[in-house]
Amino acid sequence: MDTFLGHQTTVDFYGCKSDKISSCKFIEATLLQAAKLLNLTVVNTTIHSFSPIGVSGVIVIEESHIAIHTWPEHHYIAIDFFTCNTSYNLESGLKWLKAQFKAERFSTKEIKRGSLKDIQDYKA
Repeated sequence: MDTFLGHQTTVDFYGCKSDKISSCKFIEATLLQAAKLLNLTVVNTTIHSFSPIGVSGVIVIEESHIAIHTWPEHHYIAIDFFTCNTSYNLESGLKWLKAQFKAERFSTKEIKRGSLKDIQDYKA
């Protein structure tokens, strides 16, 4: 039995191509395609471009969200996948994203959120 409400995977992409990760249109299209490939249901999208460079955004999905922050000057992207289940194949999606961002490598960390045991301990 799954004892956590949420599953968060943080992903760091290194050595990305600056021109790709500076574009709001590219970031939005790429994340929407990644959500589609992972069979995640998109609800809403907000992508913001910073001046002079950098992009941040959130794809709200029925399963929770995908958040992104880019630092083109450092050839770096940080992405968070937060979902209420792990029924999708994130590894294949990450390999696809690596290719789209032209990243040299990526690393991940997984965090379990919302322990049902801890929540139960606080119920009145």
